[in-house]
Amino acid sequence: MDIQTERIQVKKGLYLTGIATLVILSVFIYQAVTGMELDTGEILSVPISLCAFFKLVNDHRKLSLT
Repeated sequence: MDIQTERIQVKKGLYLTGIATLVILSVFIYQAVTGMELDTGEILSVPISLCAFFKLVNDHRKLSLT
């Protein structure tokens, strides 16, 4: 795979994981503020989505330097 195609794929993934992270965080904060019970899956989805987002940020940064 050439560099340009890889950059496009990483950028698409970065946007998608960013949107997903924002949605997950907003639902998590809404449930925490309103006093709803948080399930284990909801609690685990926050660090998983953040890790995926930051991994893609790191990949994007590395591709920008080349």
